[in-house]
Amino acid sequence: MIASDCRVGGLAAEATGYTVEGFGMRVQMSSLNAAIGCAQLGGFPEAEAKRKALWRAYATALQGIEGVTLVDVDAERSVPHLCAVLVHADRDQVFRTLRDRGVGVGTHYPPNHLQPAFAPWHRSLPGTERVGRQITTLPFHQHLTEADVEHVASEVVKAVTETEAVG
Repeated sequence: MIASDCRVGGLAAEATGYTVEGFGMRVQMSSLNAAIGCAQLGGFPEAEAKRKALWRAYATALQGIEGVTLVDVDAERSVPHLCAVLVHADRDQVFRTLRDRGVGVGTHYPPNHLQPAFAPWHRSLPGTERVGRQITTLPFHQHLTEADVEHVASEVVKAVTETEAVG
C-alpha cells in the first residue's frame, strides 16, 4: 500500500464531494479515543438539546423556500448529525457559490453504486442518482447559533435564486 492510499483510506477529495476509489481498512478505536468519548458523554444532554433546536431552526428558516427541500429528520426521536437539503437548481453551482461566500457546505453521501470501488455491482438506481445530484449538507454543529442558521439559510436562498436566474 502506498502512502497516499494510507492517507485517504480509499477516498479521493473533489471540489463538491468525494469519490470512493477502493476499499478502506477496518480500524479499531484506540483506548485514548474511547476515553475522550466517555469524557464527552457528560455533555451529551446539552449537545442533544442544542442539535435538536438547531435542526428545528433550519426547518423553520427553510420552510417554503422555492427550490430547496429539507431532508426530514424526526428530531424528537433522534439526534440529527447532519442538516441535508435537496437543491433543485444546479447543485454544484449553488455549492461553489456558498463556499465562495464562506458557507461550509458539503455533500453526503455520494451514491455507492456510482463509486469506482463498487463498479462491479453497478446498476441503474435513478432515484438515488437524482438525490445524489441534489443533496447538500449545511453547517451543523452544537456551537452554531440561531443567527448562524438564519445567515446560512439566507445565503442558500440567494445562491439558489442566482443560480436559477442564470440557468
